[in-house]
Amino acid sequence: MSAADRRAQLLDVARDIVAADGFGAVSIDRVARESQVARALVYQQFTDLSGLMTALLDRESAIALAGVGSVDWSETVDVDQVGRGILAYLHAAPTSWRIILSPPDGGPPGLCDRLEHGRAYARAIGARHLSRYAGVTVDPDGPTERILLAALEELARLHLIDPAKHPDEMVLRYIRSLVGWAMRLEAPR
Repeated sequence: MSAADRRAQLLDVARDIVAADGFGAVSIDRVARESQVARALVYQQFTDLSGLMTALLDRESAIALAGVGSVDWSETVDVDQVGRGILAYLHAAPTSWRIILSPPDGGPPGLCDRLEHGRAYARAIGARHLSRYAGVTVDPDGPTERILLAALEELARLHLIDPAKHPDEMVLRYIRSLVGWAMRLEAPR
């Protein structure tokens, strides 16, 4: 296995441990054991547990931000296309999104800052498109965008926990309704 493939494998194992048992359950020993490699190999790749956790957060943050940025945000995109894009990146990396949307206790230093950075990015994108839909400038840090993002995050959590109970079409219905609410609230009187 190449060094890059081994690194990805070790990060996958660490991610799965976090998803199953929380950040506090991750150790060099456990990652090595579950990867069926020597501890020295994990140390070689990440130096220490802090390095492993930093690499994991870097990768999972990159997955999330790439997903958000992957939605076609052209001027002609409609709400359903945005909703389908959101669902597509949830489906592409469900374990990563579970960790990001419902981080287990015991997260490493910097986790909260990274999550807020991602939320600010998502709000900025959402505000830009909501501004276009509503015909006014929407503040990405204002209450409408914050409430909208919080509702979308909860929808995503529900969908990831039980996609049969909260299927794609239900999520899309809620997204349409939430965007309609936000447009009515932000539209000029």
